[in-house]
Amino acid sequence: MFKKVSVAGTMVVLLLLSVGRAFAQTTVVLPDTSQVTTLTATVSEQARITVPSGVTFNVADTANSTASSNVSLAISNVVLSTATKQLRVAIQADAASFTPPVGGATTWSASNVSWNAASWTAATGAIGTLSSSAYNTVATCDAGAAACSTSGLVFTLGANSAVQRSGNHTLVIRWRLESTGS
Repeated sequence: MFKKVSVAGTMVVLLLLSVGRAFAQTTVVLPDTSQVTTLTATVSEQARITVPSGVTFNVADTANSTASSNVSLAISNVVLSTATKQLRVAIQADAASFTPPVGGATTWSASNVSWNAASWTAATGAIGTLSSSAYNTVATCDAGAAACSTSGLVFTLGANSAVQRSGNHTLVIRWRLESTGS
């Protein structure tokens, strides 16, 4: 009824099953500090940016340009691959024109929006015009800067006396940060 199982045979099977689970093992005399493992932290280029959730143009007369209030932009924790690289901040419109409050109504095109160079800390601002086909530079942070910022960026909405509908005309813009240089 019962078969005799050899203890030696069982030990061979157990040893064969555990062979594939072994890691780098070395017998050492204790205490020992000769065993080493290298830890590697892979850091990608990165930055943290704080942008406004919205910019409002309070248009009193469509025949005149309208400036926004001062807009703040803050970039921190800048990590680039070399100390000579710079961080460029750019924007692009998601559409060629604003969405009017009433379908089919005349509204502004994205290119009716421009901005000033502003006064920046650790960056150089650039005057620009919004586009839906390309990112245009708002500022370039100084090489080696860990942070850059402004509280004086002003957007301007150009005059468009053809606009005849009141309400919220909206346009989404997308911010892009990229490293430049070498």
